[in-house]
Amino acid sequence: MERYTHEKEVFRNKKALSCGNEDLGILGIEHTLLNINLPALLRAEEREDALPFACLGKEYWFDKTQVEEIDKTLQYAWGYGIAATAILLNSPQRFGSHEEEALLEKVIHPDFDREDPNAFISAFPMETEDGRDYYRAFVEFLSCRYMRDDAKYGRITGFIVSNEVNTQCIWGNAGEKTAEEYAREYTKALRLTWEASHKYWEEAQVFLSLDHCWGESFYPSRPLGSYRGKDIVDLVLKYGREMGDFGWGIAYHPYPEDLNYPDFYNDRIPKFYFDTKLITFKNMEVLHAYLAQEDFLYEGQMRPIILSEQGFNSRQDEFSELQGAAGYILAYQKMKRLPGILWMTHHAYMDNPKEFGLHLGIREREEDGAPGRKRPIYDAMRDMGTEREAERVAWARDFIGEPLYRQLECPVVHECDEDRSKEMDF
Repeated sequence: MERYTHEKEVFRNKKALSCGNEDLGILGIEHTLLNINLPALLRAEEREDALPFACLGKEYWFDKTQVEEIDKTLQYAWGYGIAATAILLNSPQRFGSHEEEALLEKVIHPDFDREDPNAFISAFPMETEDGRDYYRAFVEFLSCRYMRDDAKYGRITGFIVSNEVNTQCIWGNAGEKTAEEYAREYTKALRLTWEASHKYWEEAQVFLSLDHCWGESFYPSRPLGSYRGKDIVDLVLKYGREMGDFGWGIAYHPYPEDLNYPDFYNDRIPKFYFDTKLITFKNMEVLHAYLAQEDFLYEGQMRPIILSEQGFNSRQDEFSELQGAAGYILAYQKMKRLPGILWMTHHAYMDNPKEFGLHLGIREREEDGAPGRKRPIYDAMRDMGTEREAERVAWARDFIGEPLYRQLECPVVHECDEDRSKEMDF
């Protein structure tokens, strides 16, 4: 086995986007993301159309067509000098799954709630030998192929393990679990990802995934399937140290408090205290300050943060689209002041017809699936990191209003819980 020795990438700006055409170059994108679903990539047994891969003395089989599709996507991005972070998923029916029952029996979590129609993705099972072994082979194959020094097949620099796990009942389902039970097994998956990827490249990054619910859960009525993001972070820190500390980071999703409305700067729920209910673009400084605490440092350094999924919805009118452009500019300026945040992606490049009625694209989608009209946020994104940035910032300050813009550009974070002693019910 060859260990790779190339240096980790250096970002000139903090723009990220999932896109498969020349807009990558036009927009000056530095990083991209790619969903990779284990039941779409692995097969249960040897096949003529599968690639063999040895891991821990066993042979595993990877779907050749799926691998070549990943190659094509990553090679195209690498042509612009863009590397990717892979989002590792375990969906039995979605994201291209072959729905191969012989494989699903081994890789889907044994407590996955198959009767819940909203359980889109399974957790990775760490308490079964098959679950651990298949997952390790999955991560090692991707690390071996896409972390090469020569980037022959394109470049992956790290992994996000599952999706929004503080709302695991939907995005990483392991049945009914307490936060402690779920976080312990999830930490095992994070650590295994770290070990498997660092076997090939010591700079590989590993991230836990959270939605914007921090001091509250998305489904308070489902305490065994939905947790506070803050609790998951604290528990991963605790269990990670018990297992032998490793350099995990956070992939956060600071959507506005209501995903339908792009003007996060008018959010009411987010506060600048450590126990804030939500962390959105408005108060992203809270997450940065929380991870900057000494207890969270790894080898003396702050753990990395990426903003890996968030967007500004178009309500199909000009004003909301201008709000989205101004919001992107303000969010980008706030992020630039926070060295622990590596980059911010926008979800999505084009509108997704299956995105719960939202229009999150920086471009509309034509009926044939081709990129359509560019929304104002497209130009705002393009101009960040260029000589036109100052002009764009001046416009956003005026659009949002100077007092509010100035207040949010560099706010004060209170490294404590909010004082509620004066709250009263009337």
